[in-house]
Amino acid sequence: MVVIAIIAAMTLLAVPWFVKIAQRQTLQSAAREVAVALTAARMKAVKRNAQISFVATGGAPIEFQTIEPAPPAPTPTPFPSMLRLPAKAARFLGNTPVPIIFGGDGRATGAPTFQIEGPLGMATPNAIRINVQSNGRVEVVTPVNWQ
Repeated sequence: MVVIAIIAAMTLLAVPWFVKIAQRQTLQSAAREVAVALTAARMKAVKRNAQISFVATGGAPIEFQTIEPAPPAPTPTPFPSMLRLPAKAARFLGNTPVPIIFGGDGRATGAPTFQIEGPLGMATPNAIRINVQSNGRVEVVTPVNWQ
């Protein structure tokens, strides 16, 4: 009985810790998905030597759309590719980010930075910053102190 009581006490202490780890992983996964989609848009821009836009199209759930110019005829115009994060994964912290445009040389116009926070419903949500540098490098900056 004593052993079972000790195991039960340890389990009660460990469950909140595992819940926080799962919530952090959800937010980190969402940020990584955005970073991969940004990198893919940059690679398309370089491959086609054309401007490719990466645009936020929604509030919650967060949606991004990659818009590319129509190719020369007779090639059919590709459908815009969409990235939709899970509904409760994250939301924008502050305003919806401006469109990020990659040129044919892989450089980004401006140096856009935006933050997402989540997961939604968490008492103390964390925020992750996604930086796109002017040279086109995409960087995910996680918080030093997680909530």
